[in-house]
Amino acid sequence: MNNANTLQFPDDALDFFGSVYEAGMTDGLPVIPPTPERVAAMIAGASLPAEHIVAELAPRNGIATIEKIAINAVMAGCLPSYFPVLIAAVEAIVQPQFNLLGIQTTTNPVAPFLLINGPIRHKIDINCGSGALGPGRRANATLGRAIRLILLNIGGGIPGEIDKSIMGMPGKYGLCMGELEEESPWQAFHLERGFTMNDSTVTLISTQGTQSFAASFLQPESILMMLSNGMRTYGTNSFNKGCGNPLVIFPPAHAKIFADNGWDKSRIRQWLFKHTQFPLDEMPKETRLLDTSSRFRIEDKRLCICGKPEDIVIVVAGGPQLNHVTYLANFGSDLAINRINH
Repeated sequence: MNNANTLQFPDDALDFFGSVYEAGMTDGLPVIPPTPERVAAMIAGASLPAEHIVAELAPRNGIATIEKIAINAVMAGCLPSYFPVLIAAVEAIVQPQFNLLGIQTTTNPVAPFLLINGPIRHKIDINCGSGALGPGRRANATLGRAIRLILLNIGGGIPGEIDKSIMGMPGKYGLCMGELEEESPWQAFHLERGFTMNDSTVTLISTQGTQSFAASFLQPESILMMLSNGMRTYGTNSFNKGCGNPLVIFPPAHAKIFADNGWDKSRIRQWLFKHTQFPLDEMPKETRLLDTSSRFRIEDKRLCICGKPEDIVIVVAGGPQLNHVTYLANFGSDLAINRINH
């Protein structure tokens, strides 16, 4: 049966939260009761019937219908105008190269990062600027959280049972931001992937968390020296799997320095790919218990951060200050991108 079952819960908000928490249906934070009226209003944000099947989510092989996605969207606090983003994200998350089964069951503290591009950023008020990966904006917070609830309640990624993450990380509550396209000197990310300025897209990238580098320099090479030093950590999964999409977020002031000095994204990627390589003779001689050495990407006896320079994702977002560059190490699965119908 593809439609959602109706469950009876207390009317009181605190009692409701306690009940769904005990049922294992939350991320540990309070949720909005998904009343029939609220779910119907959410479904109205799409042009598909409630019973329409969007995807089958690993590892439970749960059937993600429009109605079930809407229920989790309501619980997360989304507005109906956000709903097309969630539908597109769920369609993307099951693309084979994203490896949802691995992400849901690994001991690694991986989480899906949502990158929003195109006109919908303004329509739903996605934060692309100061604090884009932090608290304070409803769309960013609730879209990221809705994906987590969907992976939990439909996909079955139960922490400690199916989700074997040894430590976890705050990003598993939700990671979502938009690209600050208007202040980027380069093509927006979705244009690089063949979409148009009129298209809105959601991209999912598997990430192990965020790292900030105090790269307050005025020369491109200085910025990249600090950035590559932090990225050059061979314990991250993309090094050990030889694939994936390491993600670099430049604030607009840093992006301008590169562009003013004639650096495009391709040149930056080439530089980073070379300078993040790690000498094999500096690695432990002992084989890891989880041996992935057959998948290493090696050049001149040096371990590479991913398969090729083009796999490094570069976007522009954040505040105006020339202080920090952000890096998100990758789990070792390839990104998934999808057009948002709105």
